[in-house]
Amino acid sequence: MPFLFPLFALLLLLVPGHRAQAHEIPASVVVRTYVKPDGARVRVLVRVPLESMRDVSFPTRGAGLLDVARAQPTLRDAAQLWIADGLRLRVGDRALAAPQVVAVRAALPSDRAFDTYDSALRAVQTSPLPASTDIPVGQVLLDVLLEVPSGGLPVGDDADLVLEPTWAHLGVRTTTVVTLMLSSGAERVITFDGNPGAVRLDPRWWHAAWRFVLTGMAHMFSGIDHLLFVLCLVLPIRAMRPLVGVITAFTIAHSITLVASALGYAPTALWFPPLVEVLIAGSIVYLALENIVGARVPQRWVIAFAFGLVHGFGFSTALREQLQFAGSHLLTSLAAFNVGVELAQLAVLAVSVPVLRLVFARAVPERIGVIIASAFITHEAWHWLLERAATLRTYRFAPPVLDALFLADVLRGAMGVLIVIGVAWGLSGVMRRLSGACVASKAAATGLLLVGAAALFAPRTSTAQAPKSTTQGVYTLGQAAKGKNVFNGACLGCHTTATHMGAAFELKWFGRPLWDLYGYLSNLMPKSAPGTLTEEEYVWVTAYILKLNGMPAGKVELTAEPSWLKAVRIDAVPSNAPSPLEDRWEVRRFRLVPQL
Repeated sequence: MPFLFPLFALLLLLVPGHRAQAHEIPASVVVRTYVKPDGARVRVLVRVPLESMRDVSFPTRGAGLLDVARAQPTLRDAAQLWIADGLRLRVGDRALAAPQVVAVRAALPSDRAFDTYDSALRAVQTSPLPASTDIPVGQVLLDVLLEVPSGGLPVGDDADLVLEPTWAHLGVRTTTVVTLMLSSGAERVITFDGNPGAVRLDPRWWHAAWRFVLTGMAHMFSGIDHLLFVLCLVLPIRAMRPLVGVITAFTIAHSITLVASALGYAPTALWFPPLVEVLIAGSIVYLALENIVGARVPQRWVIAFAFGLVHGFGFSTALREQLQFAGSHLLTSLAAFNVGVELAQLAVLAVSVPVLRLVFARAVPERIGVIIASAFITHEAWHWLLERAATLRTYRFAPPVLDALFLADVLRGAMGVLIVIGVAWGLSGVMRRLSGACVASKAAATGLLLVGAAALFAPRTSTAQAPKSTTQGVYTLGQAAKGKNVFNGACLGCHTTATHMGAAFELKWFGRPLWDLYGYLSNLMPKSAPGTLTEEEYVWVTAYILKLNGMPAGKVELTAEPSWLKAVRIDAVPSNAPSPLEDRWEVRRFRLVPQL
């Protein structure tokens, strides 16, 4: 019957088919890696969550438990497919052979073998997971030992070792922490997200210099706010000598704060980077409005110098996470980054100044053109200012602690302000000769002191490197107390403290970077409205959960800085170091024991 075929086709369209089950891509994956040059070979130890290795059928038993006794061949295949095949090494320009999988090992989330290179190597070679272990496949960690033959090329501490990992496909966001082990006992830690390309673990000075020149140029070209500021600076200037003076003042000023910030002499409070962004937007609005009402060209170098100090702090934000790639060449890299910024700045001026002259000569009168261009810039920068000010208002300013350390910070800040004023005083003579006018030193000193005050009276925060473990006091009791209030008010309806402490916390978080815990909280809590708390509130909740698990408080405030959090490992508290939990309770080896 002819109507049966169309009817059958219609049924095929209407009846739902079986949906294929695909392995979910983990939202966040942390790959921990040790690299050790060893003469005729390079040893690479890698730890990665097994859940990130999709499309591999691991043997199971019971309710999704890994069958450890039968898993070894599959683990080796997964290590080859997902780890070894995604890694290439070279020495200088000479590529080494493909990595060889030497040993693999399934590990528990609480396993501490990867705390050091020696214990990780010993564990993967001699300490397999007992076959009777009951653990779901999604909670297993895979330890892999790779060896890369050098092909007769000696590979020692002085080798120009280049790592090229392509592990970004392991998760939606893949963070790799690489520790270079040298025979001298020194370690160098590098952290990056995604596929970073070629990473020189111990770069030569010229490699570091070239990398940071390109980084400086890229940041300048990609920072529309910095470009508009430079454009506003030169819009009303036609003569070459004042133009040179203004650009020189801006360059010297941002170089001062860039170097000071990179060396740890800038405030590290959470609100400081947003404040800098607000001031940068404000500097553009001010310059554009001044261009509209009539700029005073002879005095413009003062404004360029004062606002250049602010922009230097902005440059340092982009530089901070890149300095790990400088190796031992910190000063060289700082100078190279600054050179890159200046080259990009000169390239912009080389194009914009002739174009402006041509437009003002043939298309529109100069004064009208300056007003129109400045009006458009004011409109855009004003929106930036409002948006950034709204972000800044979500941060809370903590009053400084009036102690000896604060006094030391005040003295250091005062010396910094005096240095800046001295540089400005020296520049004033040069600028008078360039502009042919006398610049009011009072205006210069006032502007410089206002900028210096932002750094001088910032709340005291530690400029030392982050502790490597949560057992070293990475938060303050004040933060934990605030975190408890936030948790009780926003999270307690869907979560209990029991789910974030004791054995549950130990199995999930021990041995992992603190960044993972902070990311989990900020992305998934509160359950009814994930991501709705402020950054500072998530920091407080993180501190509270650390306190719940007996991590000791310290004098250093916990921050949301990614590089800081990635450098701190979540560790167990020694049994002989109890930490107070509540007024009448304390944590002892993850058991709540009332104080009698």
